[in-house]
Amino acid sequence: MDLLKILDTKPVPTIVDSQTLGASGNVSGDYWLPTTICLYQKELTDQIVSLHYSDILRYFETTNYKADVVLESMRAMCTNSEYVATHPYLLIDHYMPKSLITRDIPAHLAETSGKFVVLRDLINLVQKYETNTAIVCRPGRTMDLVEALLLGNKVNIKRYDGSSIKSKQKKPKDYSCTCHLFPSLPPPSEKSVKIEIQDQFDMLIAVDPSVDTEISYIQKILKYGRAGKNNTNTSRKSPIVRLVAINSVDHCNIYFNKKFPRDSTEFLSRVTAGVVVLRDIVGTLPPDLRPIYSQHLSYLVEWLENSDLPWPLPDVYPIKQYNPMDVERSLLSEVKFNQVEDLDAIFNTISKKRGRHKDRNGDGSYNHKNKSYYQLKRLKNDYSTNPTKQGMKQLTGITTAGEDDSINYHLVSGILTHKLIQSIGQVYNDIERQVAELKDYKATDTIEQNHVSFYTKERDDMNRKLMDCQNLIHNFNNNSKNLEQANNANFEKGDEMDNKYNSALTGMKCNNDLNKKLKDSIIEKKSIWEELEREQRQKDSKLKEKEYMLKEINRADEAIKTSSEEISKLKTETDTIENNIRAKFERDSASQVEVSVRIDNLKDELKKEESYHEELESKLSDLIEKLHQVPTPRVRTTNTTKGKGRRK
Repeated sequence: MDLLKILDTKPVPTIVDSQTLGASGNVSGDYWLPTTICLYQKELTDQIVSLHYSDILRYFETTNYKADVVLESMRAMCTNSEYVATHPYLLIDHYMPKSLITRDIPAHLAETSGKFVVLRDLINLVQKYETNTAIVCRPGRTMDLVEALLLGNKVNIKRYDGSSIKSKQKKPKDYSCTCHLFPSLPPPSEKSVKIEIQDQFDMLIAVDPSVDTEISYIQKILKYGRAGKNNTNTSRKSPIVRLVAINSVDHCNIYFNKKFPRDSTEFLSRVTAGVVVLRDIVGTLPPDLRPIYSQHLSYLVEWLENSDLPWPLPDVYPIKQYNPMDVERSLLSEVKFNQVEDLDAIFNTISKKRGRHKDRNGDGSYNHKNKSYYQLKRLKNDYSTNPTKQGMKQLTGITTAGEDDSINYHLVSGILTHKLIQSIGQVYNDIERQVAELKDYKATDTIEQNHVSFYTKERDDMNRKLMDCQNLIHNFNNNSKNLEQANNANFEKGDEMDNKYNSALTGMKCNNDLNKKLKDSIIEKKSIWEELEREQRQKDSKLKEKEYMLKEINRADEAIKTSSEEISKLKTETDTIENNIRAKFERDSASQVEVSVRIDNLKDELKKEESYHEELESKLSDLIEKLHQVPTPRVRTTNTTKGKGRRK
């Protein structure tokens, strides 16, 4: 027995309790399970970002770009990153392994995808129970890979989209656990998805974390078999566990989807910035979670046995909202990944194995080859928050308008960026435009001076005319006032004279017949005068009415004349139409006679054909009777094969 080998083995890391781990106590039924990714997935993520380098800069640093091209490029980058976060094989459209059902395929699939490792460990825990587990993933190639991975577990597989990759066997094995593969996109007809189980689903595992669980298709799966006998507890649903690659595009989608609509530009910009900036730490688990995955998720056994318990892991980790400067700084930095990426190798660092430290050289000095750029800066105290490396502006607290949070943050960063080059070019363009404008102003100065003198002269002329008009208006107003005063005085005099006349007439004494006649004649004259004025007014109105009636009579005469002309035209048109109709009737009668003659001829021909037909029928009947009277020859046949002929 080699005791030294036993003592030098790495110890099993201890898992802290959920309270120390920072579990949120979430009981909503929709949980996230962070996963890591392998080194190959990290390198592919960095290569995808590098392929869209120019479009990322156009999107974040400029505004004069084609929206449909750049936005489609950003969406393509996010889509390809989602494929890589699930499995690298999904990037290949023209090739797939010929057989996904061999013994070693599930192990190889898990080697190249951290999400598949977590799915395999989770199914290894679930397969020990008699359960029905729903797995939701993208249809097509993703479902093929998931099914190939499940073939390495002791579970029954039932697929609800596409054809299974495994041919049917005569005696298939029957396991206690059944995994149901559903597509994340709703099918054209939900009736085509027929769930054939009598129990409910104990859990729904979302390999595609971006699946919308609020659609009726997913709700039917979550609520299936949970109504009870009396249709009670209809609000109960199966718990959802989303497999999310930490610090990846899946993590950005599930975090920013709570703040922005999925179709908005804010959501796309936040997710794209997160994918670019976080690509150096994509798939890196926090130290508190690593013991859970090193022990193959055995920490979740208690929750799997009772899903009503709170989720024992922390809630979704927040992601910073990065600005364009962060994105450009990340693109200008080289990303290097450590070659040791699996969880077992990570936990070798805490073992008590004797020997030389892997970060030290033979002489005891540290080996910086495996250190990242930022770790080397940290060792040299050359990090950004070091007070001795900061400028006087940060140390004194006296800031200017060119800080990071201002509009011109890129001018004080100390880095020659694309934004700075664009700003310098824009400043030169502004200066050239201003110089050209000054030259134009000098060239047009004389023309503008002539315009000023011309318009000044015009203004003086208009002012003089205005003064003359104002003087005329003032004179007219004075004259009108004088006329009004004279008219008022005349009206007053007339009223006074009327009053005097009436008073004199009423005060006139009629002592004798002469005075009485004089008074009566005066009164009669006044009434006659008033009657004369009234008649004159009526005469004027009658004359005006007569003039109006004469105009109306002339207009009526003209209308009668035009009407008579139109009537004559209509009469001539009706005569021509009647003549045409009469001619057509005559032609139709002639054609009718011809048609009747043809009909009579056809009837005669039809009678002839009928007589000929009857003659043929009689001949045919005679021929049939003669054929019946002919005797049938008797020939003896044998059961010989073809080619041997008859027996003689």
